[in-house]
Amino acid sequence: MKRIHIVSASPRTGTTLLAECMRHCFEIDAYEEHEAPITHLRWSAKVYLTKRASSVLYSIARLRLDPRVTLICMIRDPRDVIVSKHAYDPGRYWTSLHLWESQAPLIRTLRNHPRFLLVRYEDLAADPDGVQRFIAERIPYLRERSRFSEFGEGTFVSAGASLAMNGARKITPSSIGVWRQHLPRVAGQLKRYGSLPKQLIEFGYEKDDTWLSELENVTPDLAPSHWDTPKPVSVTRLLQAHINAAWCGLCGRLGVPLASMVLALSSKGVFSALGDALP
Repeated sequence: MKRIHIVSASPRTGTTLLAECMRHCFEIDAYEEHEAPITHLRWSAKVYLTKRASSVLYSIARLRLDPRVTLICMIRDPRDVIVSKHAYDPGRYWTSLHLWESQAPLIRTLRNHPRFLLVRYEDLAADPDGVQRFIAERIPYLRERSRFSEFGEGTFVSAGASLAMNGARKITPSSIGVWRQHLPRVAGQLKRYGSLPKQLIEFGYEKDDTWLSELENVTPDLAPSHWDTPKPVSVTRLLQAHINAAWCGLCGRLGVPLASMVLALSSKGVFSALGDALP
């Protein structure tokens, strides 16, 4: 089984959009309707697609130990991330700069791994077919069914995906740079969390910090986000993720299907330790 797992630098980066594009436009024979952890397993799939935006940390061991796994990480201009809203709570901005900054160090450690693909939301929005070609070149076992640019209205998506994307729509670049319509919010997040200019340069969103002049004389909006702080690391989840990664990696390197290995594990206790029941 080949496994593709989509993660991100933060919420509101387009992971749902990318997952739905891939599900509809590549030959994917197993997937989850919306969110699923890297430890969730399928026994008989040829290509299994999952996504969980916040699971970079829990996915590192699986990427490094299991040769069948590829991670795709979505990244987006954090200024647009922090002004994005979600239909679940439309009255507030969804996420804070703190979440984006908490994931950035993990992205740095993985960005040169051959099975770690960094995809910019801006590229997907402006040139969806170009991003599809990039993914197909890096994951050669994928087979195209249709083009990303054909995704849009009328495409069936799950209720969770529809909520996250505010409905299935044609991919356009209209949401790029919307932070300029929310300058108080950007100023407020910078006041609270700070180090954004360096990261914008590092990830190619700015050449210098001259854009800060746009925030001069702007009164910061310090209202809380729906989701302000990163979830604490669960030692239990991390341990289970490493056990799961070691098990799947061993199967992959021996060329043993997961289903065959499960049948070999006669002890229910062993199976539970290695299983897919992470919250």
